[in-house]
Amino acid sequence: MNADYPVKPCFRCRAPSVIFQRYSGRHLCALHLKADVLARVKRTIRLDGGLGKKPIIAFLWEGQACYCLLHVMGEITGRRPGMEFVIFHQGMSLNLVIDKLSLPSSIRIRTEDITGRKVKDAVLLSGADRLVRCTTLDEEAEQVLNSLLSGKCSSLFESENASPVTCLRPFREIPAGEIELVARELKALACEDREDLSDAGLFLESLTKSHPSVPFSLIRYKDRLCDLELSRSEHD
Repeated sequence: MNADYPVKPCFRCRAPSVIFQRYSGRHLCALHLKADVLARVKRTIRLDGGLGKKPIIAFLWEGQACYCLLHVMGEITGRRPGMEFVIFHQGMSLNLVIDKLSLPSSIRIRTEDITGRKVKDAVLLSGADRLVRCTTLDEEAEQVLNSLLSGKCSSLFESENASPVTCLRPFREIPAGEIELVARELKALACEDREDLSDAGLFLESLTKSHPSVPFSLIRYKDRLCDLELSRSEHD
């Protein structure tokens, strides 16, 4: 919880809040923060193309934040019969990952080492057509800002979606700090500390302190640029 707001009540239920969302102006308790995050995750998945109809969903293991991602996806897909999560990794054992996951019994889990292989090929061979990435709002916004500051704006047009594989980024609009709190509520392992920030990351962190909506504005900017580039390509 932010030390400046130690006892403020949740705006929904009046229970003690665990966070103050500066960008929304709301105090939220653990239960309603989780509900808020789940609602935004579902919206982002819809905008990214939805879960599709196949019972297999592929995940790329990208660190401990993926524990929370897998738990959240388990809550979203737990009522679907015969679901299977395939976790791709590169040269590491995920036995402990499987042991510590607590997902609905309807979901099967398997892991696959894809060292030296293209992720898209591995997804298709697994029987999935959806690849779930663990990209947070902080990481997405930092990537956009870094591209703009470095003058390499063309990288913003490089889509992660490579038909027939659709890339889903459920945490794309969720700050890393909120994911950490939701991980505790879900009893998933806490996320690891982020590595040393780049110059763009440090600048973004400083800017966000006084302008909390900046990360959201950056990813909206990227989306608009990509839409314009797609429109231009279709007319050429």
